[in-house]
Amino acid sequence: MSEEDFYNNLETIIEESRRRIIDKERLLAGENCDKLKSSEEQPIEAPYYKYTSLIIPSYKSSENNSCTKKNKNQLSDNIKELLKLHEDKDIEVIKKKLEEKKISKKNLVEIRIGTPDHKTSSSEYNRKIFKNINSKNKSNNDKRNKDKNILPNERWRKKNTSNIRDFINLEKEIFIARTLMYKKKTRLDDIYNYTSKKENIINNMSKNINKEAAKLQESLVENFKKTEELIKKFEEISSKKKKKKNQVQLLNIEISKLNVEFEKKDEKIKELDKYKNFLNKLANSDTSDENALNKKKAKKKEEQGEEIKEQKKEEDHFSKNMEKYIKNSQLLIDNFNMLEEQHLQLIDDTQNAEYELEEYEKKYEDKKKNMQIKNKEIDIKIKQVNTFIKEHNEKISEYENIIKNNQDQISFTNINNKIDYICTQFSYDINTNEIMKKLQILENKIYSYFTALTKYTEENSQLVYEYQREREQERRKQMRFEINLDRKGNNQNKQLKNKKVNNKNSAINLKDVSGKIVKLMSE
Repeated sequence: MSEEDFYNNLETIIEESRRRIIDKERLLAGENCDKLKSSEEQPIEAPYYKYTSLIIPSYKSSENNSCTKKNKNQLSDNIKELLKLHEDKDIEVIKKKLEEKKISKKNLVEIRIGTPDHKTSSSEYNRKIFKNINSKNKSNNDKRNKDKNILPNERWRKKNTSNIRDFINLEKEIFIARTLMYKKKTRLDDIYNYTSKKENIINNMSKNINKEAAKLQESLVENFKKTEELIKKFEEISSKKKKKKNQVQLLNIEISKLNVEFEKKDEKIKELDKYKNFLNKLANSDTSDENALNKKKAKKKEEQGEEIKEQKKEEDHFSKNMEKYIKNSQLLIDNFNMLEEQHLQLIDDTQNAEYELEEYEKKYEDKKKNMQIKNKEIDIKIKQVNTFIKEHNEKISEYENIIKNNQDQISFTNINNKIDYICTQFSYDINTNEIMKKLQILENKIYSYFTALTKYTEENSQLVYEYQREREQERRKQMRFEINLDRKGNNQNKQLKNKKVNNKNSAINLKDVSGKIVKLMSE
């Protein structure tokens, strides 16, 4: 027998206790002097009724579900034994003696009076009865006189009656205590229902908080991923820029080197031109050669202009220094041969340098074109990245404005405060300040409540079925009551309509009758 079955059958137990109290009061009213004689023979014992204090069973908590079915049955049996009224041995003895007394009286009447014979008359039979009654009255008077002499016995009887009345008062107090306990049990049930509703509300709130936290975490993770991707792209672009800057610096160094070499080779070319002019002067020593040279010089003067003036100055300076060689032609020939032998390498170097310059110029132009193309591509990518960053920043600003304008804003501080409020309401010990750990602890507590509820429903499935049945019966009664009300309303409406029709018909009939009477009177 479970605790709930015991509480449901508590009314029947209270009625049984009330009946016992009434029986005891009746026994006290029918108590007589025979009890004193029996008490003198028996040893006097102190009235001890084995009264134990009431223990109100605590409602089982939602967390402690470790007790088994055997422990539950033992607990319910113990509670029932405590709540039972202890039977008194003295009262049972009084009952037995009263029954024996009634039987002895019947036997005495039968013995003394006897059964009336057919031979004896009714008058004689009545005389015998009166004699017996007189003898009984005398014996009762004698007994009363004896009782007056016996004072200690009366005192003991009064004490015993007072003890029995105290016991009855205790029984009444127990009855009142049981009724109060039943009311407290109903109050505890109401409190448990209220707490269960609050727990459901808290569970819904925690689910909503978990959903919102998950959404916020997902958005944060996405934003972090996007920022990481952008950072990686910026790093890649910056590394490419650095590489290209280094390449441009190397190319500039190479170009500067080539320019230096080009200048050196220009100087060599100028020296060789001077040498050519000197050789031409030596070869054109004759008049014919001089005329040809003059023609050529005139053409060159027309074409070059200022260059010729410079050359004239140099020639004048050169002619002054070369008067030695003009006078001695053999010296010139010897110097020419020597110069030719010495400057063969320079001629070869100039030709090679020209070829190399052409190649370097081609390479420079190709590299320049490639670098321009790559720079254009890099500029396009930089513009795209900048546009993407601007869009991302605009989205972030929009989200921030939405969050600021939103009235139902949920920040981490609000969530933390709500969790602390819930923990204080249910006295949960949480030593951490991290939100996720607190949420995990609350989830574990909620799952423990769910497991307790499932176990409770599985164990008390019959009670749930009975409760559902009672609800269905109440619903059917309400439906029947409403249907009967509708029928009564319809019947009343029909009766009213019938009355109205009858009244109309009676008025029409009266009019007809009055018309006929008027006609008859006129005739």
